[in-house]
Amino acid sequence: MKKLALLGLSAIVASTLMAKEIKVGILQPLTGPIAAFGQKTLDGIKLIHEKYNKLPNGDTIKLVIVDNQFDKVQTVNGYKRLVSGDNVVAVEGPLASSMALAVKRFADQSKTPTVTQIATNPRVTKGTNYITRACFTDDFQGTVAAKYALKHNLKNAVVVFDMKQDYSVGLAKAFMNTYKKGGGKILKVLYINTGDKDFNAQVAQIKRLRPQFIYTPIYAPEEGLFLRQLRAAGVKAPVMGGDGIADPGLLKKLAGPAANGVMYTDHFDAVKAPTKLSAQFIRDFKAKYGRLPSAFAATGADGYLLIYNAVKQCDTNANSNNLAQFKRCVNNAIRHTKNLEAVTGYLTIDPKTGNPVNKPAVIEKIVDGKTEFVELVKP
Repeated sequence: MKKLALLGLSAIVASTLMAKEIKVGILQPLTGPIAAFGQKTLDGIKLIHEKYNKLPNGDTIKLVIVDNQFDKVQTVNGYKRLVSGDNVVAVEGPLASSMALAVKRFADQSKTPTVTQIATNPRVTKGTNYITRACFTDDFQGTVAAKYALKHNLKNAVVVFDMKQDYSVGLAKAFMNTYKKGGGKILKVLYINTGDKDFNAQVAQIKRLRPQFIYTPIYAPEEGLFLRQLRAAGVKAPVMGGDGIADPGLLKKLAGPAANGVMYTDHFDAVKAPTKLSAQFIRDFKAKYGRLPSAFAATGADGYLLIYNAVKQCDTNANSNNLAQFKRCVNNAIRHTKNLEAVTGYLTIDPKTGNPVNKPAVIEKIVDGKTEFVELVKP
């Protein structure tokens, strides 16, 4: 009996000694103009990692976190460091479309499975087998905004977008295509650049044109200042943006009362938990951070779950001892994800495109620095 006990203890010790640490890279903008988005995303990743970091054979997943500063050079350098220096099996991120496009070539070259949780530009996953996304694309998001405007009989619009951001360009194009096909009239297309603070020239043109609808697929730092100047000029037309302005607190700080009533398309609403896992995540997130999770936190968790689920399938001694072979297995498993319970819903990935299948969107409205659910829109 004593010998059996010793043998059992030896097996446990041997199993513990054999357990490995598997590294997953996290590449997010933790400083810079959209640092709030990156931090919210990281909060979601860390929370879900606390629950899902152990693998069936005793191995653990370690997060290796890199700040890309919302800068293309820093993004590429950070990605290369994770892949070549830290030997990660997969990377979650980058967050923004322009940053994801910057690392696309290196993902292909290094054959590293990469999951971007919220980069919505269609070109991010086009022509690559190594970048997968956990969110819908701009062509859908822009279409949702256009259909909302037409549904509410808002038949003419001004579009304001950022020429420097692939995300903004893609959303504007999708919106205008659908809007015009549906009978809407684009009165004017106005351009801004990342970092702009003075929008009086654009506001003056909008005031003169008196549009029924204003579409602003730009990021929150510019949106907040634009809204303040727009409403100060007396323009009262409804404004809608994309998920790039999904930071009600920042908009309230920058725009004050001018942010009230602004709508945007988003990936998730914390009062509409679509799965049991989602409901638990919301409870845990509120307990840990004292607030409800944003779409950034939710899609951050989803991106990690895609990777975790794939690593769990591939984590055998035969594969994990050969990093290149292991990464191929992980990438293939991510690309063939089917009906995975996640925070924003059930995820199924189209293996040919790397995009989720039938991912819905929500329309949110900002009221006093908080969000109000408007409607759910399915593909």
